[in-house]
Amino acid sequence: MDFDLSKVPGHEAALKLIGGAMKGDCTSMSGLMDWAYNTASNIELPGLASVSELAEEYAGADDSLEKRVDKLINTYCLKVGVIGAATSAGSLVTLPINLVSTTLLQLRMASAIAVMGGWKLEDERVRKALILCALGSETVSHISEMVIQKALAVATAKLAGKSYGKMLPGVGILLGGAMDSAVTKCIGQAAKKCFITNVPEELQSSRDVACAAIVVEER
Repeated sequence: MDFDLSKVPGHEAALKLIGGAMKGDCTSMSGLMDWAYNTASNIELPGLASVSELAEEYAGADDSLEKRVDKLINTYCLKVGVIGAATSAGSLVTLPINLVSTTLLQLRMASAIAVMGGWKLEDERVRKALILCALGSETVSHISEMVIQKALAVATAKLAGKSYGKMLPGVGILLGGAMDSAVTKCIGQAAKKCFITNVPEELQSSRDVACAAIVVEER
């Protein structure tokens, strides 16, 4: 995968935001998630298929929807793991690049899962649910601003601990890729539960029954 963060619009501002988040600033973390969501869902990224193209690619497979989502998750676990290993080579110098890149890709994956499940990304409830998934909420059972703020606080508090494994030369490369892949897996599974298998009530009324995924199913 040819993905260069330096070619992504707003990446410099995003790096500043992740720097603030690494210092414990929840407002910076919130800003980063908003940037990542808007960029992942609305902007064409160099070297990557758009969210709609990604959803269509996996919606067109022969397996069940759940299995197709699992294939998408596994693919992105590999992609994010490769980026994590590459950016870990520079230890703390490239850590912000790693964090911004992986966050963007993870939200791209989760957004595609939402589209495959029948939701429009323009819906505010969908945006909140995706951000909760990206923040590490394994089960999104309730969607509200208060829940998001709590998730932001927890994620910000955990962020500083992410750096320690990557301070060790060599070992950091291995840990970086494995850790990022594992986190991506968790986010993908959370999105699968939220948008495919265990949809919270707040999302039920916002489902787009005419979405591309369902149209493909009916063809």
